[in-house]
Amino acid sequence: MLYLEEYLDTIEGLPMELQRQFTLMRELDALSQELQSKMQTDITDYLDNLPNMTREERVTKLQSFTQLFSNALKHGEEKVALATQTYELVDKHIRKLDEDLAKFELRQLTMPPRIAHSWGPGATTLSVDKSTSPQAGDGGPSKSGESGGSGTKSGLKAKAKAACAGSAN
Repeated sequence: MLYLEEYLDTIEGLPMELQRQFTLMRELDALSQELQSKMQTDITDYLDNLPNMTREERVTKLQSFTQLFSNALKHGEEKVALATQTYELVDKHIRKLDEDLAKFELRQLTMPPRIAHSWGPGATTLSVDKSTSPQAGDGGPSKSGESGGSGTKSGLKAKAKAACAGSAN
């Protein structure tokens, strides 16, 4: 239970952190879309008016395009960095969960069982004393379903309790 509680404590803020990072990515994407739209209209305007522009106007427009492209690239790089951070954040939590799960499973396999049982890892088995087990015609279950002798359910339960008590010592 300790592993689960520790893990739940570590991931408590994860959804809010993921939401914050995805919101930032959406904002950066919206800025990039605005820049691309502005670049498209400016380039169309530039190409339409190119024959009428002076050399200085052309240089100024090209420098403006360079600035717009640089800003768009910067927003794209920031978005990629946020996506990488988000991936690393989730990956860190997955690795922690895997480590805790491995520790938990190891602990379950190495711990002695709390109660004696006849199934699973570390199982204890019941040995039946064949000399007292019911045989055909010796008071065991008959065709009518009756039982008797030491083969009764209460007799078997007593043997099981005694076997469990003996294996616990």
